[in-house]
Amino acid sequence: MDDVDRVIVHALSRNARSSLQVVADQLGLSRATVHERVRKLTSAGVLRGFRADVDWRALGFLVIAWVALQTEQGGSSYQVLDDLAKIKEVDAAYLVTGQFDCLVKIRARDHRDLQRVLFDELGKVGGFRRAETMVVLSTPFENKVDALFESLSESPP
Repeated sequence: MDDVDRVIVHALSRNARSSLQVVADQLGLSRATVHERVRKLTSAGVLRGFRADVDWRALGFLVIAWVALQTEQGGSSYQVLDDLAKIKEVDAAYLVTGQFDCLVKIRARDHRDLQRVLFDELGKVGGFRRAETMVVLSTPFENKVDALFESLSESPP
């Protein structure tokens, strides 16, 4: 990936609705050249899709919680992931190191809905031993795209 590809990815990560012509004009390239580069970046898995930045609060999901799960060791870890994927309120799951094995992001409508997910839905997940829940109070920032792209041009420490 060269500097031109980084500029294209950066522009599309900031606004996926940017037309390829606008991006091409910013770079001084033809639309066809940018289109071909976007196709290659997509084929390489660098660009995985083009999504809307959804305000989940506006849609009624007012609570975000992070749940750290400790699982039974062995093959049941894959069952935990399969079961978590079936829970509609689970927005993301990460395999992590340390005391816990999995970190899960849940979006719920309110605290009662979060309690239902924690007690009813997570209770059906086979293979987990213990959970610790942290409720998000606010989100001062997320998706610091510009800072991440700046770090791409810096030399690693």
